[in-house]
Amino acid sequence: MRTARILPALVLSLVLTACAAPQVRPAGSIRKVVVVAGSRVDVLPTGSFRQDLMGERNPRTVIARQAEAVLAERGFEVVATRQSQAPVPLTDEVSSFIQQNKAEAGVVVILDWLDTSGAAVLGRVDVVLRLGVVDPSGQVLWTDTFRSSPVVSMYQAQGDWNSFLRRAVIDAVQVVP
Repeated sequence: MRTARILPALVLSLVLTACAAPQVRPAGSIRKVVVVAGSRVDVLPTGSFRQDLMGERNPRTVIARQAEAVLAERGFEVVATRQSQAPVPLTDEVSSFIQQNKAEAGVVVILDWLDTSGAAVLGRVDVVLRLGVVDPSGQVLWTDTFRSSPVVSMYQAQGDWNSFLRRAVIDAVQVVP
């Protein structure tokens, strides 16, 4: 009788554990990466004291943290992140960072444009991100421009401007091969 109660709980915990596990990268694909964040937008609009305190007004901080988290969920091993001071990181900067950290490639995420005029009224922001994958020799393996109009709740839109950028980075990094 006791086994009948324990078995379903055990099966449920195993299923939940399997669902929470990060994805596994296919054999032969790039696994060990660095993340380099750049931005043509200098400062995000402020929405809260927390954002100012945590440095989240800097879009590079938001991009680097979110890209690292999404890549880790997708099965990449992120060995290091860098926030480039240049609006668009140079290929030499990226390849040098890859070599320093003994990674297989670098994932570059650049915020090209951000329009927050519809945030308070529509709960929507227009975001343009450029993404790329660079190998240690500096050769660009893949690049794409990602246009997004993430929608978040009105409550979140009024208190956390960065939620739009985080949502756009999550969606964009999903397409990195």
